[in-house]
Amino acid sequence: MTMTDPNAIDVNDPDRILEITRANVDPDEVVHAVKDNADALFTWDYTKGQRAALDKLYEKAKTSQWNGTTDLPWDTDVDLERFEPTLDPLEQAYYFDNPDSPINHMDEKTKDELNMESFKWLLSQFLHGEQGALLCTAKIVETVPWIDAKYYAATQVVDEARHVEVFSRYITEKLDGGYGINTHLGVLLDDIINDSRWDMTYLGM
Repeated sequence: MTMTDPNAIDVNDPDRILEITRANVDPDEVVHAVKDNADALFTWDYTKGQRAALDKLYEKAKTSQWNGTTDLPWDTDVDLERFEPTLDPLEQAYYFDNPDSPINHMDEKTKDELNMESFKWLLSQFLHGEQGALLCTAKIVETVPWIDAKYYAATQVVDEARHVEVFSRYITEKLDGGYGINTHLGVLLDDIINDSRWDMTYLGM
């Protein structure tokens, strides 16, 4: 099967959007490079507090840090065999109430395995999304023109790093490993990082 480069697909074309699902140029990729079209901005105005709301958040963040290594009960056992997914009504109707759904042809053991792997996959996408937020906050530090915004964004970099750390450790230690990034999510993160506008980066985080 010939793989399709997701960058060559018009994601706004509904007739081609499903091709992205099958696009996986390098499943063993460890480092992924994205061109950043934004300028890194210095400011020589160091007057603190000109943007009061951001300054308030910055001051609060300085005294409200938490440690993902010591503040969470990592010795808690996780029994995946007792996991029961919470589905929204549409998922319930499509996957379980629909007589044509392949799930209804599975035995209970296979259903349980599917539930566990689906949970791992979902948390894995949260992990990849958190790294996207980590890169976005770092980019905001570079691209916003105000010192208050840079200060606050810097605290968000630390916060997003903790999220990545905790999700990664949980998936590795409690779930025995996770999944690679979903191609659709990867395209979205690439677009956000690639965009030159700092306000679009705010939306991405």
